Formats: sequence, C-alpha cells, structure tokens
Amino acid sequence: MEAGGGSRPPPWHAPGSGFTLLELLVATTILALLATLAVPPLRQQIAQHRVRLAAGEVASTLWAARSSAVRYGVAVAIRFEFEDSYAEPVFSLYADGDGDGVRTADLNSGTDPRIGRPARLLHVGSGVRFGIPDDLEPAEFTGSGRLDRLDDPVRFGRSDLASFSPAGTASPGTVFLTDGYHLFAVRVYSRTGKIQVLRYVRDRDLWKGT
Repeated sequence: MEAGGGSRPPPWHAPGSGFTLLELLVATTILALLATLAVPPLRQQIAQHRVRLAAGEVASTLWAARSSAVRYGVAVAIRFEFEDSYAEPVFSLYADGDGDGVRTADLNSGTDPRIGRPARLLHVGSGVRFGIPDDLEPAEFTGSGRLDRLDDPVRFGRSDLASFSPAGTASPGTVFLTDGYHLFAVRVYSRTGKIQVLRYVRDRDLWKGT
C-alpha cells in the first residue's frame, strides 16, 4: 500500500491511454488476422488487373491498325508472330500493296509491306500470355455451348492476321489472354470493326464486357 491510501496500478495498464495492454494486444492480433485474410483477394485482383491491362493493350493495338486503314485509305493488318508457345508474341503492321487486301502470301512475297518495326506487347509477360487456362472449357460468347479450338488463342480465320479495310470493317476474330486462371478476350466484329474486351466470370460461366 502506498502513501495516501492509493494502490499501484497493475503492470499491464497503459497510464493515460484508456486501454489496457491486454486490450491493445487483442486489437493488434485482430488487425493482423484481418490483414492476412485480405491478402489472397488482393493478389487475385492484382493478377486479374494484369491480364486486363494486356487485353487493353491488344485492343489499343487493333484500334491503331483500324485507324490507320481509315486514315490512309488502304487495308492494314496486324500479324501476331509467336516465338515461344504464345508466351511473348511479336506483332507487326502491314499495308495492302496490290489492292486485294492484306494476305499471307503477299506478306511472304513482300507485296504487302510491313509498316515500321516489329514490336512486343508490354503487358504480356509476368505470367500473362495468349491462351486459355488449362482447367477451363469456357462458354461460347452467345451462351450456347462451349468454345472449341482451346489450343488456338488467336483466331482470325485460318491465319493470325487481324485485317481492317479503309471503310473500317474488319476480318472478325478473337484474341484470348490469361495468367493461367483469369481469362479475357478481345473480340473484333466484321461489319463495324468494333473492338470489345470481355472478361470470363468463372463462377457464373459467362462473358462480361469490361
């Protein structure tokens, strides 16, 4: 007993704080637990955002080709060339050199010249690639049936050429991108030349526009 009749405060009391040391320890533990629980969803969001960025870059590249075709009055195409299992593509822009559209045979012969140097997509990498997750058989865009040709992530007819006419129309097709779990598609429509980015929602088994 101290002078004046007062008693010594317990050693776990934080003077003047209004909280005991035990209460602070409990609060810190709860915050640490909540932070731990939040890590997996945050990582998933970051991973999904990376695939979204890659899809957006593909869409922007396609828009640039379409704009060039309309602006200069000549058919322009993007050719995707894959060096290592769709992991890191090189793409080039080609212009129609003989008035019959951009064709693979004309590219090989040099009739349809390449515009500028080959380039790489900046956001493809860090786990993002062209393809479809191995554990998925996604629904068709129309909602009827499943996608076919799951081993072909770049689909513009029989080639990897996405071609645009001076009128803004296009060779229809789709490009798929994934990190092994998330899946995005960049679709090109023929009559309008519209380019749309779609995200596959696993738990609902459907495609959703971004």
